[in-house]
Amino acid sequence: MDEPNAHPWIWLVYALLFGAAAPWYLPPDVAGRIWLGFPAWVTVSLFATLGVALFTVFVIGAYWSDDSDQE
Repeated sequence: MDEPNAHPWIWLVYALLFGAAAPWYLPPDVAGRIWLGFPAWVTVSLFATLGVALFTVFVIGAYWSDDSDQE
């Protein structure tokens, strides 16, 4: 296994997910709509936050090495 900092694409994905978590990009007519019982901006933010959490689990499982495993 190698370290996550050896893969620059990981940081790009994090930047995109964190950018999506603050839905400033939604047009005003969409921002007021209700999706899944929440305002659209809340739903978008929740899904982006879930994406950050799931991607973090993936990165830790796939790329994070533990020095104690190599002993």
